[in-house]
Amino acid sequence: MNGFDYVQATNLGCTRALALTPAIERGDRGAWDCSRSVGGQVELTCRDGRERIDLLERSPVPARRRGDTVTLANLTFRLGHGVLAGRGPWCVPDVPREVLTSLRLRPLTPDGGCFARRR
Repeated sequence: MNGFDYVQATNLGCTRALALTPAIERGDRGAWDCSRSVGGQVELTCRDGRERIDLLERSPVPARRRGDTVTLANLTFRLGHGVLAGRGPWCVPDVPREVLTSLRLRPLTPDGGCFARRR
């Protein structure tokens, strides 16, 4: 996987869906039939019989900010630590977009893919 991917699974366990996702993204799809969606909530849908994996464009849960810390589902990000260490820039998908926008960082690109601290 390339950073943070939001995966929704139907008729298969989460652990298996997360294990399959990197191969699917590399194009090594095996029996999985996949289709891309542009501009929707789901970036890629893959099916194998009744099993389905959706790679979501955005987090299905909201980010919660408290000071310089943002929690997204069961992950916590703190400005100046971990993947947010240093002065930036920080880019999607290395850091979830919801975290970067919650911290009110300055977008560096027109599409909002990379961010830096405000001056």
